[in-house]
Amino acid sequence: MQILSFDSFLRSLKQNMDSPHILLLGAGASVESGIQSASDCIWDWKKEIFLSKNPALIELYSNIKADNVRNSIQRWLDEQYQYPALNDDTEYSFYAEKAYPIANDRRKYFQHLVDGKKPSLGYHLICILSEVGLFKSIWTTNFDGLILKCAHQYNLVPVDITLDSVDRIYRNDTVGELLYIALHGDYKYGELKNTTTELDTQNGTFIEALIHETTNHDMIIMGYSGRDKSLMTALNTVFQKQGSGKLFWCGYGTKPHSKVEELIHTINGAGREAYYVPTDGFDKTLYSIARHCLGENKELLSKIEKDD
Repeated sequence: MQILSFDSFLRSLKQNMDSPHILLLGAGASVESGIQSASDCIWDWKKEIFLSKNPALIELYSNIKADNVRNSIQRWLDEQYQYPALNDDTEYSFYAEKAYPIANDRRKYFQHLVDGKKPSLGYHLICILSEVGLFKSIWTTNFDGLILKCAHQYNLVPVDITLDSVDRIYRNDTVGELLYIALHGDYKYGELKNTTTELDTQNGTFIEALIHETTNHDMIIMGYSGRDKSLMTALNTVFQKQGSGKLFWCGYGTKPHSKVEELIHTINGAGREAYYVPTDGFDKTLYSIARHCLGENKELLSKIEKDD
């Protein structure tokens, strides 16, 4: 697996400021905005299943952050012989559907997660970097709409694209427009995709659009673990096609998920360039990118410091 040091990544971005990048965000990008990660959601669903079947234990097992509570609940789940093993790649989709088999209940769950949450520094910096043309489109598996909340505060016109409006994805490049593509739907407008069946395949239009975009543009991934089989399959398909666009997978820490290593190895084997970039969190990564790439722009630098 090819690893690119973070400082080398910053220098590469600065040399390519004249070429718009594609940014793909996962759930980890929203943690610093106070929104649960995918892992936290899984434990929340496990707790809800356990307590709804054992309501007398609510007071003892309410703190799902405690290791002893998690261990006890996981032991109970294992003893039922009907739940996935701990850390199995199917946990997210399985428990989402098991905890809330009614689709509208799942929609409300995610709505309640994001109610009242404000975008962290990293989201503001994405908008500032989009103003100068570094990012042309934001693709995300998230339901929070934090980029949309931010974009209106800057010189940007967000174009919101969901499963119900995929035809809007093919547009002429327009200064000031920022495409926002919700890969798994949006709880406000369309159907969510978070169960095994729903995540089985990504929308074909999205894949074709990504193939088109990555032919000549680099993609940066942040806050995404790589456990979503459907999206990983889509990324593999996209980067098997001929093109000059590179993939930069900005992960937390030095050890990525095995599926990420496999994807990067496969892409490089197909003659495309892909790198794993170790980082220290979403906000810190965007702050470093903005400082390094815009350090000579005093006006934008002062705006960054103000946001910081």
